[in-house]
Amino acid sequence: MGDEWLITDGSVEAVSAFEVFAEEVQRVTADPYRWKWAIIALHSGLQGMMVLALQGSHGLNVLRPEDASRWLDAHERGGPYPDDLRLDDFLSLYKKVKGHKMVMYVHSQKFVPKGTQGASVKLLNRLRNEFVHFTPRVWALELGGLPALASDCIEIAEFLAWESHNIFWKEQGLAERMKAACESAQKTLVALRKTKRSR
Repeated sequence: MGDEWLITDGSVEAVSAFEVFAEEVQRVTADPYRWKWAIIALHSGLQGMMVLALQGSHGLNVLRPEDASRWLDAHERGGPYPDDLRLDDFLSLYKKVKGHKMVMYVHSQKFVPKGTQGASVKLLNRLRNEFVHFTPRVWALELGGLPALASDCIEIAEFLAWESHNIFWKEQGLAERMKAACESAQKTLVALRKTKRSR
């Protein structure tokens, strides 16, 4: 066995997911099946950005409420601390980024959805779950609305990254990689929507 390691953290995970999304969405014209991997990557990336925006200094905001309570109870007792804490589910994290848990610093801003963004988040979650927990069947997915859905979700991630003022980019180059991935993806999505309209 070698001694190589894969080293990652929440920031790397979120940014890498958006990079994968940008790469996959470029391939959907030639291979529509790539939408599956694009959707999974976008879901992972948006979830990662919500976690980064909510975690603060203690990380309890991103846990399921019952697990946050268990941790606090253990803290009051002086330990031992539970080692089976679970991340809150995707739609609960989305609800939290719209609420008071986001207001943790002087300049913090909670997310206020506009237009179709809320519906896009819910549909993204449903589609991702359909793919990840695929049951035996034949499934036909209409692709026409996916570029708009993806664009909405990228806009939410961009708000969390730059306008919530809750994310501090510590690792060198990650902020630039995030910007580049979002810009590349949005450019591709605009082109996909134009192609659809011209047909």
